Amino acid sequence: MTGAAGGAAPAAPGGRFASRVALVTGGARNIGLAIAVRLAEEGAAIAVNGPDPQEAEAAAAALRDGGARAVACPGDVSDPAQVQAFVARAVAELGGLDVLVNNAAAAMLGRGSLLDLDPADWDRSFAVNARGTFLCTVAAARVMRAGGAVVNISSVGATRAHRAAVAYDASKGAVEATTRATALELAPLGIRVNAVAPGPVINDRYELLDAAQRSARIRPVPLGRMGDGADVAAAVAFLASADASFVTGQVLTVDGGLTAQIRPPGTDPSLDSPALGTAAEAGTDTTSPTPNGADRPRGTAS
Repeated sequence: MTGAAGGAAPAAPGGRFASRVALVTGGARNIGLAIAVRLAEEGAAIAVNGPDPQEAEAAAAALRDGGARAVACPGDVSDPAQVQAFVARAVAELGGLDVLVNNAAAAMLGRGSLLDLDPADWDRSFAVNARGTFLCTVAAARVMRAGGAVVNISSVGATRAHRAAVAYDASKGAVEATTRATALELAPLGIRVNAVAPGPVINDRYELLDAAQRSARIRPVPLGRMGDGADVAAAVAFLASADASFVTGQVLTVDGGLTAQIRPPGTDPSLDSPALGTAAEAGTDTTSPTPNGADRPRGTAS
C-alpha cells in the first residue's frame, strides 16, 4: 500500500499484526492514513476513525482494495458517547481490539501571540489532543485483548516549543504525561502505552508552501529533509508490535535529529564552515579567544 488513499500493495497475512485489530483515530489522512496503511501492510485489520464519515469510509475502502480488512468508525474523539460507539463498532465489525493509535489532533489552533489567544482555541486543542487521547484509551483498554498496545502521537512541541503555538504545545505535553501515567495504570492488564513525537513532517499544509518556505522548513533538520508519514508509521508499528514487548511509558522522537542539537545550523557561522574540519585536522587553533581563556583548546597554557 501507499501512504495515500489511492494505490495499494497487498496486505501481508503473515506480518507482525496478523490476526490483530488496530483502531487509528484521525486515520483518514496524512500521518494517520500512513499509520493505517503500514499496520494493514503488516497484516492488521484496521478501524479507521475520523470526524468526516465520508473521508473515513474512503480510507477504509482504499485499505480493503489493498486486501486488508477495514471498516470506517467515524466520530469525534472528544465526545464520550461517540468514542464508546466507534470503539464498539470496531470490536463488533472486526472481532476485537489489540492496538489503539491515538493520532487524532486539532491543528495548531490560535496560532499567534499568547496575549491574543482565544480561550476557545485553547479548549478545543485540549479537547481533541488531550481529552481525546484519554477517552479513547479508557474505552479501548476496557475491551482490549491481552498483549494490547496503545501508541499516542505527540509532537516535538511537547518538549521544544513552537513559536506562537502555546495551546498546541501544551496539549501535546499533556499527551506525553498521559502516556507515562496510563502506562503504569495499564501495565497490570498487559497493555503497553507509548508515544511517538514527530518533528517536521510533510502534510497537506506543507504541500501549500512555496519552494523558499519549504527550504526554510528543511534547513534546521540535520538529516536534510522533511519526514513523511511513513517515517512516523514505522515507529508506531515498532511500538505496537511484539518487538517492543518490554517497552512502555516511553516517547520515541522521529525528527531527523532536530531536537538533538543545542542550536540549529546557521546560528554559528564559524562552526558551520567546512573549513573548520580542515583546520582542526591540521592542528590549527579554531577557538575564539576570550579574556579569561575559557575557550582555549585543552592543553593550552593560560
